[in-house]
Amino acid sequence: MEPRRERNTASNDDIEEVVPRPPCPTPSGRVPLQRRTVDPRDRVAILVEVESGELGHSITVPGVAEQTGVLRRQLSALALLPEAQTDVLQGLVTELFTNAVRHTRSGLPGGRVAVTLHRLRGRVQVRVTDQGPRGGGVRTPHVREQDLDREGGFGLRLVAMQADRWGTLSEGGRTTVWFELDRG
Repeated sequence: MEPRRERNTASNDDIEEVVPRPPCPTPSGRVPLQRRTVDPRDRVAILVEVESGELGHSITVPGVAEQTGVLRRQLSALALLPEAQTDVLQGLVTELFTNAVRHTRSGLPGGRVAVTLHRLRGRVQVRVTDQGPRGGGVRTPHVREQDLDREGGFGLRLVAMQADRWGTLSEGGRTTVWFELDRG
């Protein structure tokens, strides 16, 4: 996306702002969605279509590894995707849930993880929300530099490769990692 320059006319300062150029519609008239929201200040990282009339389905489970199978089964039934895409959904949910349990307060005794699924026009969106990083503060999940000598660190790389779109949102001490799969 090539930025365009706009002059700030709200003040007398001679300042130019770089404003991202909106995506051009495809021949079908639909504007393609961005693949990844990269600006951590972006507060509209999660897209939901209100006019679809579809309410999301939310499941909150204890932050223990044994709940992975429960999430996989329930989300597969709710997503209504073809088998190949259901397998991808299950793998990505497993990665994000495991990350939440392993790296956040959700994995401590009494911790919980909320997983929400939205069936949207042409795509399915899944959000995994944890209780925030252990030790407090704000940490933004990100794809790590690849290191074949280190164990782990490939989960978000897998999400980035297999999801059509994904992103993170930190708000109110909680972290949400979301992804979307276009319906095949």
